[in-house]
Amino acid sequence: MVGIFWLLPSAGDVVLLGHDVTLEAAEAYGDCLTDPLSHYDAWESTKRGKPLLAPLDAATKRLIAASEYEDWPRGRVVHDGTAQKFIVYADLQIFPHATLVRAHFSLPPDAPFRTDPHYRNSKRLPREQPAA
Repeated sequence: MVGIFWLLPSAGDVVLLGHDVTLEAAEAYGDCLTDPLSHYDAWESTKRGKPLLAPLDAATKRLIAASEYEDWPRGRVVHDGTAQKFIVYADLQIFPHATLVRAHFSLPPDAPFRTDPHYRNSKRLPREQPAA
């Protein structure tokens, strides 16, 4: 799958809030396939009570209502047709939570994470705790 996502704080941890589509439903963007939905449109629609993002609980709805789409770390999963691989473009804060993103989008363990100046934000996430 490809799609857009955010990582948001949730009870001292983080939760992935996203929208994903199959490759068949994806939109071509150069040599890549991507979710046709923009971060702005998904956030604003969800904020207005027409949710396009999941999962949504009461705390996440309040956070969305009080925030703008660019406030929290976000990213996008694309499929590069030339290289035949999935690539994650995201804010650096998301990199320590790569396992969460890979699991949500069913990505292979070697799917690369890359930074992109478009995915910078102002809010900070709790740091991932090392495994005991």
